[in-house]
Amino acid sequence: MLNRDADFFLELQTNTGWGRTLHGFAAWCAPQPGWRTLDVGCGPGLLPAIFSQLGCWSVGIDLDLKMFRPSPLHPMVAVADVYALPFLSHTFQLITASNLVFLLPEPVRALQNLSLFLAPGGRVAMLNHSEVLNVQAALHFAESQGLMGVARDTLLNWARRAKEFHQWTEDETYVLYHQAGLKCMGSVLKVGPGFGRFSWAVA
Repeated sequence: MLNRDADFFLELQTNTGWGRTLHGFAAWCAPQPGWRTLDVGCGPGLLPAIFSQLGCWSVGIDLDLKMFRPSPLHPMVAVADVYALPFLSHTFQLITASNLVFLLPEPVRALQNLSLFLAPGGRVAMLNHSEVLNVQAALHFAESQGLMGVARDTLLNWARRAKEFHQWTEDETYVLYHQAGLKCMGSVLKVGPGFGRFSWAVA
């Protein structure tokens, strides 16, 4: 039997609006065919699979092997730590992290490490909770959209996690990148009324 987290993330990526969110995030990142992409904290692997569909050579990593059982959503995934990536430096044109940085004990060091694996001109892109997301706003949106079952539950869970961990403002996002030695090139609110913040930066 899969552990509870693995079950949750598989259902999240395949049976809720989160899959559409990841498709939207991938399109916003605007990868070019032939790019090498890395998704850090990929869970079952939907985002690397999307990048592969867009013509990229894509790989995903996650710290939890159980995320890849019974089978990952993309064949090129591996167990690895964001602080100790098993790749050659300057490999990737795009490195993504969705709903990951706020969970890390040292987010600045993680971003600094990711920057070592960017090819010249490469970019780091993140998807985080925005300051717009809270439980009340999520409840209102769920009611207005008629969300039920797992779609409603996962949205409310995302809102609770935002309250428990962090809600990223634009200024905080710019500061985080700056502290890691990266230059933020853009930040925009997406996902419903702006529950998610998409951002990207270069070294």
